[in-house]
Amino acid sequence: MRTTDHFQRTPSGAQCAFTALLMFATLGAARAEPAPDAALAEALRASLAAPVVSCSESRLDPRRLAPFYQPDSPRPHWVSYRGPGARARLLRALLRTAGQHGLEPARYRIDDIEAHWRDRSPAGQACLELYLTSAFERYSLDLRTGRVGPHEADPSWYLPVADFDPAAALAAVGNDGDFAALIDSLAPSHPAYERLREALARYESIAHAGGWPALSPGPEFGPGKAPAAPEQIALLRERLRAEGDLSGFSFGNHEAYDAPLEAAVKRFQQRHGLQADGVVGARTRAALNVPVAARIAQLRRTLERWRWMPRDFGEHYILVNSAGFELAVVERGRTVLGMRVIVGMPEQPTPSFAASLQTLAINPYWNVPERIAREVLLPKQQRDPLFFTTRGIRVFDASNGNGYSEEIEPGQLDWISMDAESFDYRLRQEPGPKNSLGRLSFMLPNPFGVFLHDTPDKALFERDTRTFSESCVRLEQAMALAQHALRRLDGWDEERLRNEIDTQNQQTLRLPEPIPVYVLYLTSWVDDDGLVHFREDVYQRERILAGYYPAK
Repeated sequence: MRTTDHFQRTPSGAQCAFTALLMFATLGAARAEPAPDAALAEALRASLAAPVVSCSESRLDPRRLAPFYQPDSPRPHWVSYRGPGARARLLRALLRTAGQHGLEPARYRIDDIEAHWRDRSPAGQACLELYLTSAFERYSLDLRTGRVGPHEADPSWYLPVADFDPAAALAAVGNDGDFAALIDSLAPSHPAYERLREALARYESIAHAGGWPALSPGPEFGPGKAPAAPEQIALLRERLRAEGDLSGFSFGNHEAYDAPLEAAVKRFQQRHGLQADGVVGARTRAALNVPVAARIAQLRRTLERWRWMPRDFGEHYILVNSAGFELAVVERGRTVLGMRVIVGMPEQPTPSFAASLQTLAINPYWNVPERIAREVLLPKQQRDPLFFTTRGIRVFDASNGNGYSEEIEPGQLDWISMDAESFDYRLRQEPGPKNSLGRLSFMLPNPFGVFLHDTPDKALFERDTRTFSESCVRLEQAMALAQHALRRLDGWDEERLRNEIDTQNQQTLRLPEPIPVYVLYLTSWVDDDGLVHFREDVYQRERILAGYYPAK
């Protein structure tokens, strides 16, 4: 036994030679096989060289992926033979929560990423790598510049969008911390964007809870109106509680239109740009009956518009929202002055653009634009021969190219026989209480000829929908804006401004510091107090965006 055992444990010389050959062959075979990372790189190179990248049932375009890799020796950004790295895990988490920005996780192939997440084969890892690169390219562009180009979605949007190259941005990343910083820089950091994201989350929670009820058709009810049916009051209470306008539970008769309910209706009306009279009429009922899914889509479209905007507005700027008929002066993230405005008519809408407020005109002349002179003022003069005279509008011959040098008395011309094509005159309105620009005009050079100005038609500010101008922006509180703009110019307080206005002498002041002005079109926003506002699409500029962000 011992001899046998010893023989079995101690190989002969022939056995030793065989074992050595076997070990040598095994080591040679190991050396002949590529290392795990090399196998991944080869699978990645082969995928990128193919006309179409095929991963399971999905297809990727290698032309969009090629800028992220060296053609001959592509190095993975996200995975190794050990599996997904820290950057991959961060990107995956962000894609899962893309809905917080109003985006769809499915757009970034999150299901394909999940399906390949644990695949450790070189081919599977290569597919995961390319899925992640494709997702990063699309997600980073969507957050940085918008899912859809602004000029494609809204031809009246003229704010420039900064260029962004996802491949160059990723190539500049040195470590995982750099990548996290890159991700943080993609979405707008403006407080308005963050408040919209919070509102979106709240309205999605309302949708998940079942939304809100719709009011059935019926007559107006509220203060000064006939009592409403009990079921209408009950529905109204439920509807206002769902969105937070009516909080808690009031005591007393819940079928009565009591003071807390009236206050809630007024709050709702104010948030929707309606006359806050507490009466549930046709327009208020229509706004109440907009489904929560439509409001969610509206918030998502506004988030998209914010992604088109500059990332830095500055600490001090003026924001005009033509969809909301409002102007806000913002300093250090807070609104320090707000007012109602009048914007362009639908046929002559106010565009969206950025400019710089530089000068203020006191008692301005109105050099009437040629189109307005021909199409708007000529018909009024034809109906009333004293129209120009009573409004201080002077007429100048434009046929000789001398500008405003050769004046003609309006009574000397045969206005009736003129038409827009034969009208060859310049019009200028003198300073005064009837001047269409009012007493103060704010100049912000831009290619659209839009400026901010006072107006003698103060009653129009009481209208809910204020589209009455020829694309310029009329101010409810021009004096307040003038005081703000001149606050660092010694001696120009309200008293002096009013004294200068009373002289009716025209003068122009250069502001001590230009103020950036952003004229935007936003049908939803959240104010400094957290109230969510919605407005109608008065210029019909949301139609294309609605195809990308529909109500579901």
